[in-house]
Amino acid sequence: MSSAPEPETRPSGEIHSFGILAARLIWAAFGPLVLLLLTYSIATASSGWLTALDLAFGGVVGLMLLARWIEQRSGTGTTLTGEPATAQHWRRYVAMLLISACGIWVVANLIGNHLIA
Repeated sequence: MSSAPEPETRPSGEIHSFGILAARLIWAAFGPLVLLLLTYSIATASSGWLTALDLAFGGVVGLMLLARWIEQRSGTGTTLTGEPATAQHWRRYVAMLLISACGIWVVANLIGNHLIA
């Protein structure tokens, strides 16, 4: 029997940095909430296809991608269910976010500029 202490292992997903916590909150909670509010604003504004609201929508999508990338690169990235995130999770997140955000943006502009106007 050895009396040497066991090395400490960091549990996967444990956050030790405020920056990583902020990144996780941005891509998982605040980003989607802001996108929801911007989608509503775009659909009710009836002001054209490339407005400040549309640019803000794109900026939030970019910020969400950056936040997810920062968390992934930290080594403590997890999925929303708490599993360790892999490169495959990152690629799937990017693809799904870009496809769904583009679709939602187009539908919101169609509603705001053609159905409501």
